[in-house]
Amino acid sequence: MTDINSIFAAFPVLETPRFVLRAVVPEDAPAIFQIMRNPEVLRYFGRPPMATLAEAAEHVARLDQAFREQEGIRWAIVDRAQDQLIGTCGFWRLIRAHFRAEIGYELAQEWWGQGVMTEALAAMLWVGFAQMGLHSVEAQIHPANIGSRRVLEKLGFVQEGYFRENYYEPAESQFTDTVVFSLLQRDWAQRAAQ
Repeated sequence: MTDINSIFAAFPVLETPRFVLRAVVPEDAPAIFQIMRNPEVLRYFGRPPMATLAEAAEHVARLDQAFREQEGIRWAIVDRAQDQLIGTCGFWRLIRAHFRAEIGYELAQEWWGQGVMTEALAAMLWVGFAQMGLHSVEAQIHPANIGSRRVLEKLGFVQEGYFRENYYEPAESQFTDTVVFSLLQRDWAQRAAQ
């Protein structure tokens, strides 16, 4: 079985037909700030939109630290045509003993509905299953996040759980539900072979 930790030897750069997925670097802070200050992008994140560029710089530093400490990996999604960061995606909450990880992602609103995240996550899942040796990948979303649900279903994820009021949403001062999706390596491999 492949070693989950092997991914941390050197940051893997991934390429898809339209995008390059690379490490998030300090110079990306302004682009990340533009994305993460949009209330629509952060609508289901469970935290308020970013208010300052300094918050984005801190976020970038945390992503770098997570990679260095082998706690997670997050890629910048860069549009090849414009050499522009348009979102990020990655694995976090690695559960090494069970070969499982959770995914997270966000995308600039002007890129919604163009298949960006489906394309980027497909490349990321290949790394997770083929290189890291993950057995399963999990995604937790707000029940009203239809766009995210569609992306996950296109990639073969299935709904496995529904937790009622398990998450406190500070921006709205209320508890919200969570839908849990997962994808097994064998199901991913079967779809990839088709």
